[in-house]
Amino acid sequence: MKRLRWNIAWRMGLGFGVFILAVAVLFVFTRITLSESRALGEEIDESLVPSLGALEQMDQTLSESRVYINHWLTRQSRADDEEKLALRRLVEVEFPQHFTELTALDRAWSPGAQAHLDTLRKETDALSLLYGEIMRLLPDFRSYDDPIAFMEAEAYAMEGAELERYTRRVKSRIAALTDLQNAALRERTARMDELGAQLTMYAGRVAWVVVILGIALGIIVTRSIVTPVKELKRALLHMGRGVLPEQDVRVTSDEIGDMAVAVNRLAQGLSRTQKFSQEVGGGDFDTPYEPLSDDDTLGKALLQMRTSLAENERELEGKVTERTEELARQKARAEEILGDLQDSISYALRIQQAILPSEQERREVIHDSAVFYKPRDVVSGDFFWFKSVGSRRMFSAIDCTGHGVPGAFMSLVGHNALDRVTKVFTEPHKVLDQLNTQVLTLLRKEIRAMANIPAELLRDLALPSETTEDGSYIGGQDGMDLAMVAINWEKMHVEFAGANNPLYLVRDGELEEFKADKFAICSFEPGAKNYSVQTVDVQSGDTLFLATDGFVDQFGGPQGKKFMRRRFRELLIETAALPLEEHEGHLSARFEAWRGEEEQVDDVLVVSVRVP
Repeated sequence: MKRLRWNIAWRMGLGFGVFILAVAVLFVFTRITLSESRALGEEIDESLVPSLGALEQMDQTLSESRVYINHWLTRQSRADDEEKLALRRLVEVEFPQHFTELTALDRAWSPGAQAHLDTLRKETDALSLLYGEIMRLLPDFRSYDDPIAFMEAEAYAMEGAELERYTRRVKSRIAALTDLQNAALRERTARMDELGAQLTMYAGRVAWVVVILGIALGIIVTRSIVTPVKELKRALLHMGRGVLPEQDVRVTSDEIGDMAVAVNRLAQGLSRTQKFSQEVGGGDFDTPYEPLSDDDTLGKALLQMRTSLAENERELEGKVTERTEELARQKARAEEILGDLQDSISYALRIQQAILPSEQERREVIHDSAVFYKPRDVVSGDFFWFKSVGSRRMFSAIDCTGHGVPGAFMSLVGHNALDRVTKVFTEPHKVLDQLNTQVLTLLRKEIRAMANIPAELLRDLALPSETTEDGSYIGGQDGMDLAMVAINWEKMHVEFAGANNPLYLVRDGELEEFKADKFAICSFEPGAKNYSVQTVDVQSGDTLFLATDGFVDQFGGPQGKKFMRRRFRELLIETAALPLEEHEGHLSARFEAWRGEEEQVDDVLVVSVRVP
């Protein structure tokens, strides 16, 4: 019977078999351990940790309610007082929300914790009833003048009275529930640590087996195959990177030795080719070179390259000189044009910034005001305007045709016309009528010709001042959209007139939109139409908004669509609830979040004013 040889293939097969078996056992054990650990982790993440968070929030709500009920008892105030509204919200909304969250999580709780939760619900309901009784006794400002009602309400809050007892019970119950959840969390965490330690111990043992087996296999394979193959690999990698080996590969008496002979011959041939290429590249086109054989296509190609390079060098020398001079001239001209363009835009920006009121100037007219202003380009076709005339406080948001330099030109025209008109007229609708007349007069053909405005700028403006053959007015699609408001603080009302742009009023979380006339400045012949005025009564705390269409028309969001007016109205309600000094930052953040990677399509302007 022929004896089986214990060769390298068999040894490697046995070693890999043991390795695969160890890895398989480790895989099964790891999967079982990880499954149990995952289940514990899910219980911690989905029940215990959220439960602790919900209990902490409820404890915070309880503390806030205590502060608000003390305020209710100690400070005589109206029914719409901010702290009273906050207490009603806590009792009617937040306490029920906390129990809804805790009920959704108590399925994984222990029976004792669930019993604590039921008791907590009853005690909280009793505390809420007590709050409700105090609210009933002191509902408004006049109720505090009723000594019987006030003494009865105050009796609930005396030291050791019902309010203190119920608050202490609820707080103690929340603390007990928190301790139970913390104990359960520690128990699950300890079990997860135990499972991890077991997995680490077993993995370490398998790793030792694999290391020992790998060392044995490495010694066997390295002695017979790997060492000469590494030498060949090193030589080929160097030649693949264009680096020739410093010495020949060691030749053995086997097939690997034949490969070493071929590699050495290749290295010698590449060395001669390298020397030839360096000399040709240095301009020595007479250097000798012999191909390795009649079939050496690379050698023949190198000889043809030497001939072609010699011819091309002579032609390129002339062309390089000529093109270098041409590029230098073009570069100088481009730099000159770019410099002039940048200087012009920078100057236009300084001019436009000069007409816009500073924050201090704006607050001198209306102190409680904010402006979110974001031009699409360096300069803008939108601008805001504030002016004080006698007892009137006037402000406006204007959207001129176009953006960039053409829009900025129109904004200068509109600003100057507004300043002239409001020296005589202060009623918004009359201001708009006169503004239409002034701007149209300024932009007639003869005025433009006298002003020597460049033709390229006129094409961008597309001014609506053309007439038919019989002299009748045609009109156009360009001009100005704006909304203007005049405020009379003494009478607590505002007058509004608009050309396509409305006025938004936010009061107690509700938005009311006052429509504008649907024709723009410069869209009709003076006297053919007149703008209407709307008088609106305002209250303290109301917020007024004027805006151009840049925010509404901006593309963005997850589907790359426009922001649209419905979403813009919701944003104004949301912004009105914030302090006025946060309006600009909030609007800017929402605009950038919506725009994302999209380009800004138009200038953006939103003006907000808070009624004191």
